[in-house]
Amino acid sequence: MSELEISYENKVRAILLEQIMPCFPEIQILESKVIADIIICRNNENPKLFFLEIKHFSYSKNRIGFGSKGKITFQPEILSKRPKHFEDNMRWVFFKERDPFYYVLNNEDCCRYIMGKSIDINKQNNFKDKLYRETQPFNEHEFIDWLMCWLKS
Repeated sequence: MSELEISYENKVRAILLEQIMPCFPEIQILESKVIADIIICRNNENPKLFFLEIKHFSYSKNRIGFGSKGKITFQPEILSKRPKHFEDNMRWVFFKERDPFYYVLNNEDCCRYIMGKSIDINKQNNFKDKLYRETQPFNEHEFIDWLMCWLKS
């Protein structure tokens, strides 16, 4: 994970901690990043797990990668097998270097932007950067509103 991707992840974590959790005391954020970058637990009479995967486009690498060469990782497996739990409870938040907006996609939307004809669960895969032109951008306030609605679902 690049320093830029870590900074975007920290930005989303800060929004969750500072803007969302005061409104939703039943929300907890896990530190582990085995399945997704951010795992959110809703601990109330209707418990639920939410998964956020943070991705970004950087001009120096000129790509948006996911997966890892030489080993099976969760991202390609989730997008290729499409387990229902992740379809309903996982979202991908894309950032673009030098762009202040948040781009939120579900698994189905992500699959429309995969480079190549298929996902290889054992290699580095990439998303097409045209997702930034074809996805509605959210400013930070709109993203916070979206998060609040999503976490109520």
